[in-house]
Amino acid sequence: MRDGPPPRPPGHPRAVRAALAFIEANLTEHISLSDIAQAAHCSPRTISSAFRNRLGLSPLSHVRTLRLDRIRADILASTDPIGTIAYRWGVSHLGRFASAYRERLSRALRRTPLRHRSSKVTQLPVERGKPVGDARHG
Repeated sequence: MRDGPPPRPPGHPRAVRAALAFIEANLTEHISLSDIAQAAHCSPRTISSAFRNRLGLSPLSHVRTLRLDRIRADILASTDPIGTIAYRWGVSHLGRFASAYRERLSRALRRTPLRHRSSKVTQLPVERGKPVGDARHG
């Protein structure tokens, strides 16, 4: 005899797992809430609610957090200019990036060890909204 439905496997619901996999696979690309919802086979409102309930933040906040963490790791492991690294991870506005970086990591870009960055953050040339010379965009 059974009491109630069978136990659910631990972890996140299928929609959240699908959304997380999509985000991870497309982290260097522009990702919208609609893209995430479509990958999860649900509405934007449903996936937003699921993320807030399971992860404590919105899907796009999760994308931003992952990008900032990856950018930080690349800054510390590379001698590439910070702007180049940020663009590589899908950042399109360096001013917003610097503000989000400070907020997330409680550390200004200028305080990142000099051996890990160029002396100035340079803006890459942009063609049709995409950085020129960026490996992702050919």
